[in-house]
Amino acid sequence: MINKKGFTLLEVTISIALLSLVMVFMFRLLNMVRKDENAISLTTELLLNKSILSKNLNESIKKSKGISSSTCTETLCTFNMNDGTTKELKLTNNNTVIELIDTTNNQKEVVRELPNDFNYKIRRVDNEYLTLITIIVNSHEEYNVEIVDKKI
Repeated sequence: MINKKGFTLLEVTISIALLSLVMVFMFRLLNMVRKDENAISLTTELLLNKSILSKNLNESIKKSKGISSSTCTETLCTFNMNDGTTKELKLTNNNTVIELIDTTNNQKEVVRELPNDFNYKIRRVDNEYLTLITIIVNSHEEYNVEIVDKKI
């Protein structure tokens, strides 16, 4: 009778092949999770920027009892307030930083760095009930950030 202690070469080869398949699937799963985490981080950062800018600009609008006029380009929106002050929402540093500036007092109220690897511009959309100032994230429309959510 032969003493069977250990594994045959065939058993070792099959176990290594199965382990390799499991590792390949686990690596793919890890990559998917990492991509999802990056997308969630980007969305969170953009929403945080929106919240901070929207809060500050809307507080200024409320404090000054509204906006008398406003003009927008792709990199600058100017708001002339009813109390005589002027605010600017401006993309700077090659459109990687957004600033809210009180130009009457020459004071930066908010400075937010935008997530890298995207191009940004400002768009103003008007209709009868609502004016939106939106930071457009080129190539990723789902990440557009609305700044003002009230009629101005």
